[in-house]
Amino acid sequence: MQRFNDGIGVVAVGKCIPGKLMTTDEVARRCNSTSRWIMERTGIETRYFVEDGDTASGISSQAAEQALGRAGISAQDLDLIIGCTFSGDYRFPAMAAKVQDLLGARKAGAFDVLANCTGFQIGLTIAADRIKCDPALNYVLVLGTAVQSPYLNWGDPETSMFFGDGAGAAIVSRVPAGYGILSTQINCNGRVYDAVRLRGGGSSHPLTADNINDGLQFYEMDGMETWKQLIQYQPVAIEQALAKAGLAVKDVNMFIFHQANLKLIQYLMGKMKLPMSKTYTNVERLGNTADASLSLALCEAVEENRIKRDDIVVVSGVGAGYIFGASVFRWY
Repeated sequence: MQRFNDGIGVVAVGKCIPGKLMTTDEVARRCNSTSRWIMERTGIETRYFVEDGDTASGISSQAAEQALGRAGISAQDLDLIIGCTFSGDYRFPAMAAKVQDLLGARKAGAFDVLANCTGFQIGLTIAADRIKCDPALNYVLVLGTAVQSPYLNWGDPETSMFFGDGAGAAIVSRVPAGYGILSTQINCNGRVYDAVRLRGGGSSHPLTADNINDGLQFYEMDGMETWKQLIQYQPVAIEQALAKAGLAVKDVNMFIFHQANLKLIQYLMGKMKLPMSKTYTNVERLGNTADASLSLALCEAVEENRIKRDDIVVVSGVGAGYIFGASVFRWY
């Protein structure tokens, strides 16, 4: 049975990739590692970082403006803005509120969602839920944004070799019945809560003069646990979402995954016995863009005509926590 049968889907996408190119050679030098070692483990050749003066809200607004233009609407038409990020301009307020101001979207409500690398998938689901529940809502802007470069510890190559910055946007609105989001699944395995974390600034680890040199302000990641969680539980979330829509893996035309690591995506597709032609990857060029990853991959797949009308598309991510999500779309 389809959960969403009213027709609510993505009608336009946009992106912003920052201007500071970082090659794997440069990353290797910073990490005191080698390009070969990084490439063998990640498949990442380049990534992009924000430049001085760039902000999460700024690159999000650029992505949003592109999506608005493609949708043929203005910021004044937006009813709601959902920011999916852990790296907003400040610890709070919500990044989405600043984007509302930058765009001039005066009538739009705004809030942020924290689910890390599956946040954008959850944001799309929330947007569809809100439109379904409130007939007055017509257009919801969903942003996936990551400014991770300030949180990288270059003394820890196991972590810092992966990440890049960026922002993607989607406009969610009503589409013909039978199209748009068909189903969604969100799971969590909180037993491995600490496997990927950024402790500094949290209520249990406030940054103080006494601990400022302890490295709490940097990413910490257990790469092996990430691998284990992804290959064990992400296929489960995908199968559950497909079952809700009355579909199977074989029915899917395109998988949009969180771009954690090219090797992981290749392994996951192999585990599902699917060819790589049924997924889209940009991790080779952009690195692991965390909260922005799904939004950027979706945008580029649409731009390159890898997703067409009537295609069954699965958007699926794995976020720190660990939070697993999958949404099934019939593309309009």
